[in-house]
Amino acid sequence: MSADLVEGSAGNSGSIGRPLFRIQAGLIGFLCFSAAAFPRLLPAVLGLLALAAVIHILKVDPKRPLALLLTPVGIALGAFIVYLFINAAFAVNASAAFSKAGAVLGLVACAFLIASSFTLHGARETRGLAKWALIGLLLGVAFLLIEIVWDEPVKLFVTNNIVQMFDFNPKKTRVVDGELTKLKAFILNRNVTSLVLLLIPGLLFTRALAKGTIQHAALAALLLAAAACVFMSESGTSVAAFFAGALVLALSALSLKAARVVLMTAWTVAMLFAVPLAALPYDLGWNRWTWVPASSVGARLYIWKHMADEVWNKPVTGLGIRGARTLKLQLPADLKTLRAPVTVADGRRVPHPHNVFLQIWLELGAIGALLALGLGLVALWQIGTLPALVQAGAYGLFAVSAVVGASGFDLWQTWLFGSYVFAWAAILLAERLGEVAPRPRAGPCA
Repeated sequence: MSADLVEGSAGNSGSIGRPLFRIQAGLIGFLCFSAAAFPRLLPAVLGLLALAAVIHILKVDPKRPLALLLTPVGIALGAFIVYLFINAAFAVNASAAFSKAGAVLGLVACAFLIASSFTLHGARETRGLAKWALIGLLLGVAFLLIEIVWDEPVKLFVTNNIVQMFDFNPKKTRVVDGELTKLKAFILNRNVTSLVLLLIPGLLFTRALAKGTIQHAALAALLLAAAACVFMSESGTSVAAFFAGALVLALSALSLKAARVVLMTAWTVAMLFAVPLAALPYDLGWNRWTWVPASSVGARLYIWKHMADEVWNKPVTGLGIRGARTLKLQLPADLKTLRAPVTVADGRRVPHPHNVFLQIWLELGAIGALLALGLGLVALWQIGTLPALVQAGAYGLFAVSAVVGASGFDLWQTWLFGSYVFAWAAILLAERLGEVAPRPRAGPCA
């Protein structure tokens, strides 16, 4: 089948006008730029891209989103979201819980609409979208590298001279004589984490370029610049996720089946035994090892232990979405010696477990954990139906996503969830890119 026939069978965005395609291309480029530069913009830009996708879908194939929703992953994800709303009904702060459940539903809906639109583009448009995404990501990585190397010069200048981008909270910033002089490390950690989640789809987008020097140069530039951002940052979570993704990609190159089995096993163990595994390091006294950084690793071991102990109060249904905030856990003054949970304000308050697996057990209970387990296993099974190269990339992204969740941020942060869903929508764009790639001409004897 020729590339022209592939394009004709899938629909052509040109039939609905070049302006709409240009809007989609610009938005996906800005979205990828924002992932590395301003991750908190992701939910808003996702919404705009989804709106453009709706117009495209209505003009070409209004039933396409339904086809994605009725896949095993769509059904499993739908069941999980339905439970989020049920769980929110008995959360301590029901209004905040419903708000977060609604945000998850909205972001997932955006991802499905965007992914549906990707599948309707023809060959030239698909390559165009991938190129714009790649350009945006490269620019975002360059911006982030400048911010890391020279201590956030752009954001400091904008905040001090144009518009205040950050609230002057001592937890987040250092202010001298009314002027912002320093952002705390975890602010840029968000950028690096979002970048790591989008890195593998970005590497796959290089296939949109002409094969040869340009393609190899773009791939090397993106990989090396992203690696520099990761290793120069203070985000241990992103470093671990980077290595996890690399290891799974290497394993996938040897055997896709082995990669799938390893990930299914690891996901099952992590999901079913998240509570005892979270408490184990602190029980073994790892927090007292002198080489363990007390403010990061030591703090997490303490948080995991005492959040894990709370799971047993409501093991079936959990505390409800955002229930971890109601525990009012405080970090102790000495993380290496104090073992009892602190309830007085002698350290900063802990609003979430810094572990998505543990957070699901704590806030959604065993019901939520089993639904999440099923969702992950179904996703890994469905990934196995993708073409080999995209399949390997998807396995790598699954590993990156899991490691980010294992020691990173709050599951309900919209920028993080937005990074997750867009990264997976981007995998479907990478799949479509392979589908419409020109095939080698048959030889005279074929």
